[in-house]
Amino acid sequence: MSAEEGRSQGLREAGWLQSVRLEPYRVRVTAKLDTGAKSSAIHAVDVERFERAGVERVRFSLFTDHTEQAGDKLTYDLPIEGKVRIKRAPGKPSEERVTVRLSFCLDGALMDAEVSLDNRANLNYPLLLGRELLREHFLVNSAETFLLPYDCPSAKSRDKASDAEAKGQDAD
Repeated sequence: MSAEEGRSQGLREAGWLQSVRLEPYRVRVTAKLDTGAKSSAIHAVDVERFERAGVERVRFSLFTDHTEQAGDKLTYDLPIEGKVRIKRAPGKPSEERVTVRLSFCLDGALMDAEVSLDNRANLNYPLLLGRELLREHFLVNSAETFLLPYDCPSAKSRDKASDAEAKGQDAD
């Protein structure tokens, strides 16, 4: 698909690296937009699977400073969305990982993606966004980085806009 065709279909041009703001903590992390990966993944430590009210869940954390694996830990407690089987290098067995639905902000929009939990401590970027998400929203320019802003409206602004939309009014 050409860039012109992508834009005509409502896709936005993004760099192969983009900052995103993880919800609900609103912390900025760098995501690698990888058209060679089918699914998305996030670095997770202290992964603990459990059940609550008959629902399989997972609790995991990630560091605010991925490079140093230091700083504050952000802890998530989310329902397990599913499982993915990840192909590995030739001769190595495939790996099964649990997935969760994770929300983040990019280019003024709140999005969510199904992401697998992985140990990405030895990789440069804590979040990898794969084709399943990219094909719906972005054209990836492999020659550029950080083309899009990562901020989203605050929760208060989003609530105000949602209320106004429900009433058929402008938010401002």
